[in-house]
Amino acid sequence: MTQRPHMVHPGGVPQKKPSVVPGILLMIAGVLGLGVGLCILVIPMFLFLLGGGGNVDAFDDFASGFYTTGFVVAVASVLVLIAGIVLTTVVARKRRRMRPQVWMVRPLGGPQIQQPPGGSPTPRR
Repeated sequence: MTQRPHMVHPGGVPQKKPSVVPGILLMIAGVLGLGVGLCILVIPMFLFLLGGGGNVDAFDDFASGFYTTGFVVAVASVLVLIAGIVLTTVVARKRRRMRPQVWMVRPLGGPQIQQPPGGSPTPRR
């Protein structure tokens, strides 16, 4: 039998454990987006210093669009990061709550005996 017997519902449909992959991907996207947002915030200042300075008033008018964009990207990325952490935590708790159930094992020609998941309770040598 290729299915895991401890994960089969009474109707015979196997039950899959929920995956933590979407939460982890959200966390990765949040961290990368936060890095992009911070780069957007820093690039105008770096370019101003690289160009040798100059008219600060004109630079502030030019850089205000970058600041707004960088701030919006950074806030959205932090929200995605928080959502990833919450989703991963919820799914991990749900996975832990899914306990394997006892199934019936029937030896050839013998009566059914109950066996806990993972094999017999006898220790390995």
